[in-house]
Amino acid sequence: IYRDIELVRLTKCPLHICHISTRKGLDLVRAAKADGLPVTCEVTPHHLFLCEDDITDAYDTNLKMNPPLRTADDAAALREGLLDGSIDCVVTDHAPHAPHEKDCEWEISFFGIVGLETSLPLMLQNLVATGKMSWSRLVEVMAVNPRRLLRLDPVCVKAGSAADLTLIDPAKSVTVTPEWMQSRSKNSAWLGQTLTGVATDVFVSGKRTLADGVVTPQH
Repeated sequence: IYRDIELVRLTKCPLHICHISTRKGLDLVRAAKADGLPVTCEVTPHHLFLCEDDITDAYDTNLKMNPPLRTADDAAALREGLLDGSIDCVVTDHAPHAPHEKDCEWEISFFGIVGLETSLPLMLQNLVATGKMSWSRLVEVMAVNPRRLLRLDPVCVKAGSAADLTLIDPAKSVTVTPEWMQSRSKNSAWLGQTLTGVATDVFVSGKRTLADGVVTPQH
């Protein structure tokens, strides 16, 4: 991160840091932003809400990802950075794997977990429901800022525009099980946990792709 920020200082080219995971990395980004450099960054839910202490002697390979889980202090710093605006986006780093790629020894297991379906529930349960994050900030980091950084047009809710909408039930609780997950891969770090607040329906370019939590066939 330090090296790439120095290249930004030299070239003035925009830089986006993927999957920031440490307090030190965040401090470097904060300093770059304070210097007026075009540097942005993102964080994943697993780096916000898990840490190396969650890895037990069972060596659950669903806790093996890249970057690896860091310390509890790093996770706390990332949550602070997300709330104070230092971190621009929340992303999933969705990494689906076949069962045999995860159901093996830690050393040879593939890196990564699925995160698409649990990212919103985790943000709602841990930050919005606790009053630490506003709904507007949630929408900003999960929908508005990612489009802005990718130089995509903002989504507008108005007559005649294509529907790109996510409907959310903040009170609905779900248990993360292989049966609940719509992804073909089930390598989630939150299997067996109950989370509150989910996306119930999704419209992409006017097509309903999720209906009451179930993926709808597209023809």
